[in-house]
Amino acid sequence: MTASVLRTAQQIVDDANALAREMYRLRGYVVADGYRFDQATHPHEVTAWLQACFAYDFIQGTEVGEALFEIEEDEE
Repeated sequence: MTASVLRTAQQIVDDANALAREMYRLRGYVVADGYRFDQATHPHEVTAWLQACFAYDFIQGTEVGEALFEIEEDEE
């Protein structure tokens, strides 16, 4: 068993956005590098974000929503 690597809140959100980008791509869509699915309003993009968050949290045992909240609090 390997030791788990602690990820920063920013790394977690970046990973979830990368995963959302791949889920979106699987549906045949492409967005620009750096696109923030966590800020999406289009239903397909929102769905990709929610799926990515679920998958990331399920596999990593994280809370992407909490990481995003932490980042947003730091930005204020």
